Amino acid sequence: MNDTFENLYSEFLGYAERNDEAGARKFLIDNLQKFPEDIQDKITFAFFEEALQGETAGVKEIALMQKEGLEAMNQIDKAKKILEDKIKERDLRSKLNNQ
Repeated sequence: MNDTFENLYSEFLGYAERNDEAGARKFLIDNLQKFPEDIQDKITFAFFEEALQGETAGVKEIALMQKEGLEAMNQIDKAKKILEDKIKERDLRSKLNNQ
C-alpha cells in the first residue's frame, strides 16, 4: 500500500468509527479518484448496489401499498353488497307486511 492510500483509508476509518455514514459517503465521493483503480471500482459498485437496493425497496413498498389498497377496496365492496342485501331484505319485508 502506498502512503496516499493509507492516509485515505485512515481518514475513512475515522468516519466509520464515528458512525458518520453521511461523512463517509461524502468523503468517498470527494476522494474517489485518489483511490487505486481496483478500489474505485469496488466503491462505485457499492454505491450502485446501494442505489439498486433502495430502488427495489421503493418498488416493494409501492406494490405492498397497492395490494393493501386492493384488499381494502374488496372489503368495501363486500360491505357494500351486504348493506345492499340488507336494504333489499328490509324493503321486501316492508312490502310484504304492508300487503
